[in-house]
Amino acid sequence: MALFLLAVGGSYGTSQAQEDYRMFEAKTPQLDSAYAKGVSGHIAGELRPGLLVMAGGCNFPDRPAREGGVKRYYSEIYIADYLGAFNLACETKASELDMGWTLVGHLPHPTAYAAFQLYDDKLIVVGGQSAAGDLRGAYMIQLGNRHGMKITPLASLPEPRSGMASALIGNVLYLIGGRVNGKLSNTVLSLDLRRPQKEWREETPYPHSPFLKLVAMTNQDESDTSSGVPYLSVMGSFTGVDEPDQRVQADVTYMTYTPQTKQWQTYKIAPDDPIAAHGFGGGYASEYSNSFSGGVRADLFVTALQREKDLKAAKAKGSHQLVENLQAEQRAYLSHEPAWYGFCSDWYSFDKSRGRGEAKSGFRFDGRADAVYLDRYFSMTDGMLIGGETMPGVRTPSIVIFTTACDPPKFHVMIDPNYQQGDSGSPK
Repeated sequence: MALFLLAVGGSYGTSQAQEDYRMFEAKTPQLDSAYAKGVSGHIAGELRPGLLVMAGGCNFPDRPAREGGVKRYYSEIYIADYLGAFNLACETKASELDMGWTLVGHLPHPTAYAAFQLYDDKLIVVGGQSAAGDLRGAYMIQLGNRHGMKITPLASLPEPRSGMASALIGNVLYLIGGRVNGKLSNTVLSLDLRRPQKEWREETPYPHSPFLKLVAMTNQDESDTSSGVPYLSVMGSFTGVDEPDQRVQADVTYMTYTPQTKQWQTYKIAPDDPIAAHGFGGGYASEYSNSFSGGVRADLFVTALQREKDLKAAKAKGSHQLVENLQAEQRAYLSHEPAWYGFCSDWYSFDKSRGRGEAKSGFRFDGRADAVYLDRYFSMTDGMLIGGETMPGVRTPSIVIFTTACDPPKFHVMIDPNYQQGDSGSPK
């Protein structure tokens, strides 16, 4: 079926988006009381037409982060008959979809902040973070018989890694940056998914000090018109997070990588550029339009990251009064209303020929960080935003869907209510 894109540019302006688009709301899985509060850093994708998968993530279910709550990580894998829920909402003229989530398995470990990409009918998951630390595992998630989950191991990462950006060019998966053995890195790895048991290959590191939480895209559907060669696009912002002798900075930078030549090109963002105020840390990208959104406001997040860094140093030195002062500042920072944090809700792209960012017209989601954005595979739906943070430490179970039509084909994917899960999380 034809791919339909989120209206963040092209022929859809703001007024047309408001007139033609309809918004639906839904909720992430509500089967577990802790998970029902919403998660961030989770995994999501569409393994079959109309069948939505969501797994993993983390939150603070018992006490808020500002009150010293403990982060919990999840391994559950859920599926929902999204298309059936959409059909029903259209027929009844409802604005909220009942997703009918079903628990069908578990990830190998409770996991958040993993890299994941949809590859044919498989969801590739790599690395991530758990309560015990970063993870090395890589695997494919597929639907098994009777909609159980089949998990197939891939080549493990050379070292534990989490929080990296990822992108697919053809059959090759790329991992960009992230934390390696607990420290931010500018290294890049690739894996040819046609030979998934082969070792990961080192690519050229990106030419910058390590960024925290990159956003990555490809031009796979819109190749560089000057060369016709596919490339990666990467947006980064926050540096100096791990370096003890440096201050944290918001060095908003756009970079491209051409695997064919193994060369990077860097574009510094001018202070008056439309994207200069946005850090896009924890942001997301449109897979097919080379646009990005979401994530945190640069100036506020720099201050917060530097405070965390100072607090860690003060604890190491035993500076009790400084620790108390910084902790009080941290609690105050986490106690504002969500709008105060200015999480990005607008869409942007970067014009390489002009060396500047551009705001894209069209509908907007609420600003969120570490959410999952999915470009849609059906003509009746154009974009879906799943979960994430509405402010630091606070998650939402909200799913928001924008669509240009409410007359999809009348079919849906049946989920077997008698499915039983084995101990390994694969079909019994």
